[in-house]
Amino acid sequence: MRLFLLGTLLTLSTSCFAQTDSIGFREDFSIFKTALLEAHPALYRFTPEKKFNAVLDSVEQQITSQTTDLQFFQLLSRIESLIREGHSGVNPSEYLKKQLHQHKIFPFLVHIKEDKLIVKESRIGKYATLKGAEIYAINGKKISEIITELEASTGIKSGFNNTFMLNRLSYDNNFSLAYYYFIDTVGTFKIDYKQVSEDICATEIEGVLDAPPHINFPKRPVEPNPPIQWEIDEQQKTAILKITTFAHWMVSYSKREYFKTFQQFFKTLDEQGIENLIIDVRTNGGGEEMIGAELLTYLVDHEFTVYKHVKAETLDFTFLNKLPDADKPDFSDKDYVKTDSGYYKVEDKILEAMYPQKKNHFKGKTYIIANGGSFSATSIFLSLAKTHGAGVIIGEESGGTFEDVDGRWRVNFTLPNSGISVSFPAWSLRINATGGDRLRGVIPDYAIDKSTEDILTEKDVEMEFAYDLIRNGAVEK
Repeated sequence: MRLFLLGTLLTLSTSCFAQTDSIGFREDFSIFKTALLEAHPALYRFTPEKKFNAVLDSVEQQITSQTTDLQFFQLLSRIESLIREGHSGVNPSEYLKKQLHQHKIFPFLVHIKEDKLIVKESRIGKYATLKGAEIYAINGKKISEIITELEASTGIKSGFNNTFMLNRLSYDNNFSLAYYYFIDTVGTFKIDYKQVSEDICATEIEGVLDAPPHINFPKRPVEPNPPIQWEIDEQQKTAILKITTFAHWMVSYSKREYFKTFQQFFKTLDEQGIENLIIDVRTNGGGEEMIGAELLTYLVDHEFTVYKHVKAETLDFTFLNKLPDADKPDFSDKDYVKTDSGYYKVEDKILEAMYPQKKNHFKGKTYIIANGGSFSATSIFLSLAKTHGAGVIIGEESGGTFEDVDGRWRVNFTLPNSGISVSFPAWSLRINATGGDRLRGVIPDYAIDKSTEDILTEKDVEMEFAYDLIRNGAVEK
């Protein structure tokens, strides 16, 4: 059984990197394993304990004197991928990042689907004519096979839902980095592709050297500042509220400023008699869930809570004391109740009831636009909106899962020998949501599938669809 799991999950790419010695790798693996088993609050939520532990054992047996730094990173990444919760991650060491930037990588910026890549831009001028091409295979592997391998190689996903992973891999050159780290380190690529009105053909392209290393994989979009924009379409009696992040600490916008903006916005809607509201949370990667909950108090006409419970696996993080770059939670016994399944928080602000706004509560129709980049706190907002009938959802399945999320307090440390950094939440939270699939994200009421032309021209198909619903007087689902 162990050999089968190892063969199916751990197909490692070959390289000629310098090596941390096997004793160092084994020491790092022991630290990594101990941290997960002792402190991760939801290790077996999506992967059964027996299978998870079998893979742990198999990986440990694979660490030999021939193991390279890249292979060790791949092994840890594949273990981490079994958690299937996008808040847990391992990041390449500084050594691996420097090695990457000495190798040529896949030269296209792409939009990625389950079975093909769409070339948005070439980083090498002589391949500019391939913009808009649909790539079906790279070096003999179908794109669907590559996606399956990436799914088993990285934790950029939640539950059994790849929309967040595909959204993030479609940003900047994240797909090129992922291909290098988890598929192959070659510098030339044979691609099978098709351009408009042509048959599928093949060609070989060379890679491109990336810029000097400065950030971890995957790259994250730069947050617009301010994070809230709104406009009024008086002719259509429609307002558009776009929120690009709920992470107030990443922008110069305090939590209080979010709340004040909501107050001003809904006051304006009431004064102008606005009948339709479009809320755009596409590629909003999350942040403070209580900001999303505050927004819902203007849309939901009854009391609600964000979470059913908050749970920690342990209150003791002393195993982190001697590790580099360690950042650990400071939990107190008096704040938790111990049970067989973990430590449950007795009370917290995020567990308190939320009440509908008495002033300027919106009584019109609400349309929420989301996509795979709507993750974490934004996915929570969508789960609660779906549960409480706050409006119809248009677009794509969200990046989180419907009922569960891990977050807030975090465990962070660097493995002392390999230099790989590890991060995962210390809290597991059960969203007080009903009516969805807890293994998937929030499913939209109206799913939008963009064409290649829509993607290349950046046509806002979702917004146009929302306006069509408004013009046609569609009844909310």
